[in-house]
Amino acid sequence: MEDNQRPSFNPSLKVVPVPTFCCFTLCDTCILRCKMCYKWQPDLYIKAQRKQMELSDWKKCAVSLRKIAPDNFVINFGGGEVTTVPWLFEIVSFCRDLGFKTNIATNGFLIDSNMAKQMNISGLDYINISLDSIKEETHDMLRGVKGAYNNAHKAIDLVHEHSPNTQISLCSIMMELTLDGMVELVNWAQGNNKVAMIYLMALMQPNNTQIQSDWYKDKFSALWPKDLVKTSVILDELIELKRKGYKISNKVEHLQAYKTYFMAPDKYVKKSTCNIDRAVHISSVGDVFMCYRYHCLGDVRERDLADTWESSFAKAVRENISNCRENCHFLLNCNFDD
Repeated sequence: MEDNQRPSFNPSLKVVPVPTFCCFTLCDTCILRCKMCYKWQPDLYIKAQRKQMELSDWKKCAVSLRKIAPDNFVINFGGGEVTTVPWLFEIVSFCRDLGFKTNIATNGFLIDSNMAKQMNISGLDYINISLDSIKEETHDMLRGVKGAYNNAHKAIDLVHEHSPNTQISLCSIMMELTLDGMVELVNWAQGNNKVAMIYLMALMQPNNTQIQSDWYKDKFSALWPKDLVKTSVILDELIELKRKGYKISNKVEHLQAYKTYFMAPDKYVKKSTCNIDRAVHISSVGDVFMCYRYHCLGDVRERDLADTWESSFAKAVRENISNCRENCHFLLNCNFDD
């Protein structure tokens, strides 16, 4: 949406929803060179001269979020690669003291024994480690840096040893080069007592690239599944494993939605009202969004987050989101609502 296309506020939309999802984007840099994520390139939407949020800014933000968030609310800390942030576990500990649950998403590359011990002290509740394939060469190729596979496995071992109260989950992306081994990867996770769950994601247009409806036919076509019959069969196998009680955190309905998406991404349409109007996304420079396709609600360094969430402008954006009919796939992976 262009900046001059400001939403109009309908006074009838009076109810301010309680947030159901939150992500603090602590940084926008990454040490890997992933084929399916371009966070390692300069951010398209952040001007270089804008100052990144500091620890004190994030603490202020967390205190304000406490006013509007429910009990046991989870703050997701992301990036970029969040383990590059030197004060990561200070903000985790601070948020834990406020009563939040905490989660980080990481490629695991930088986790060593010292970091795992800091993690334990901070009280981190959950960690999602990216692992796309049971094959070292496949994972390393997709992640763009040799050693990514071995370091991910090392991270699992170190977190399990030094931060035993942190629940370890895997995050795995289904795409052309990983589909053949996805069932094998799920079976490996099932037999690994260090791994609590595995979350399967469908390939989406890579982060930090210009929105393009036919992206999977163009520059990123090599990542898109070629054999749709095989793709459907593999998803059926994964659905059956889920029904048997395997450690797949996706719902059956979620995996079925993936089938629809892969078979006809141009025709995939949300079956329910978009729920991203209940999401709090805060960028590394303090901008507050519900959906990145809609207006920035404000800067947390200039206005209290709770006030921004409850503002008339936020209500107007919320109404626009509720009327959105775009064939948007982003909610298929994040905050899926069946």
